[in-house]
Amino acid sequence: MTLKWHWLPTIVVGGWLSYRWVSQLAIAPQPLAQRRTDVTYSSVPTLLIPGWGGHAWTYNGLLRWLAQQGYGHKVLTVRVDWRGDLHFAGDWSVTETNPLIQVLFDHSLTRDYQPQVRWLTAILAALKARYGVTAYNAVAHSWGGSAAVHTFVLNGHRSELPQLRRLILLGAPVNEGKVGGPADAAYERLRAARHHLPVSHHGAVINVYGTLSGRLTDGSVPVHQVTALRPILAGSAITYQEIHVPGTSHGQLHASPKMWQLIANLIWDELPK
Repeated sequence: MTLKWHWLPTIVVGGWLSYRWVSQLAIAPQPLAQRRTDVTYSSVPTLLIPGWGGHAWTYNGLLRWLAQQGYGHKVLTVRVDWRGDLHFAGDWSVTETNPLIQVLFDHSLTRDYQPQVRWLTAILAALKARYGVTAYNAVAHSWGGSAAVHTFVLNGHRSELPQLRRLILLGAPVNEGKVGGPADAAYERLRAARHHLPVSHHGAVINVYGTLSGRLTDGSVPVHQVTALRPILAGSAITYQEIHVPGTSHGQLHASPKMWQLIANLIWDELPK
């Protein structure tokens, strides 16, 4: 009995490290399986950004599905290591095939999403410097969405970054303050930076959120934390849209086939007038 318990910490730590290693295995870049007649292809890349604790599994299924269905295909993985350094894997010659870029954070269990804001800003600057990217789309889940919003509002006006074309948020808690209480510090930073929002550049933010039956939450993020984005973008040139997906949990927002179809439509379809 004593010997068995002596080995338990080793087994637990080994199992955790094995899980972390396997979960960071991103799918390889892959070509389009077909070209659709209902999709307009371009060289504008779409970044797929995970949330807190997210890993390669967050978007591996979506990436495979998008390539198989002919919407777009993965060309690069950008991994941010524990020191914040960027590592690019893949070979992307800039072509009009709706390229997809998978973003991974080695340190995904951060205390807040401010490190991700710095890392995303660095990724965007690197994409412009290395590949000449001048516009981008992004799909971002949970805290990854919160980080993507901050990156855009605080830093999107900088000339060394590409311009946002379309941002798809999936259950992003923009204001984590309590109802009736003060806003959180991150939300106050967003509010103070509203003057950076473009007055002529017509990008779009589509804010998608789920709810469980009879509840105003997806099980992790309450609706009021998501819809707090409305007053931040109000009055800017940004097209803003909210989409409610009933009966959808926080995890299902990025993992269910019905959401994959919705995400594809939101990235590449024309927005309603």
